[in-house]
Amino acid sequence: MHRPLRLTIDSSALVHNWRWLADRAGVPAGAAIKADAYGLGARETMRALHGAGCRDFFVSVWPEAEELGAVPGDASLVVLHGVGPDDVEAALASTARPVLNSVEQVSRWKQAAPGRVCDVMIDTGMNRLGLRPDEIAALNGLSIDTLHSHLACADEDHDLNAAQLQRFREVAAQVPAKRYSLANSAGTCIGPTTASTS
Repeated sequence: MHRPLRLTIDSSALVHNWRWLADRAGVPAGAAIKADAYGLGARETMRALHGAGCRDFFVSVWPEAEELGAVPGDASLVVLHGVGPDDVEAALASTARPVLNSVEQVSRWKQAAPGRVCDVMIDTGMNRLGLRPDEIAALNGLSIDTLHSHLACADEDHDLNAAQLQRFREVAAQVPAKRYSLANSAGTCIGPTTASTS
């Protein structure tokens, strides 16, 4: 007999999980609400987590930012995939910040929005997105809110975690930013040394 699938979302459990991670990190924790908050409803998820104290929200691409609409005045929205050649108009029309992921995106942003705040991703070993550490000279002149990297093996006890942390610290010492973020959800569970870098 076929039974329709049903998923019940408990917003109090969602809030509890976010608070647990934020407490574990010991620093302000953001929330990825990309892909419609992984199917949970981006606006509803943002509303629940904002009520719990979350102030930084992340989507993947500019159409997601546009669909989400306005965020609370004391919160920020960040677009993880930066500013591609076809994204400039949407980025300039939005209050969301881009995460610049390449030298080309840095150059594009400097030309399109000189002085406007952005985030930057540094590749410390994930080899997926981000400027290489030897490319950071391109960041001169940027106003950076958050300098990011991303752990490749955050859910494992792996030597690469410590290596990435060290690389990130070396870059962070050279790149002025308001904040620095390395640990994702799994990364906050590695321990306070990694989480406190977030």
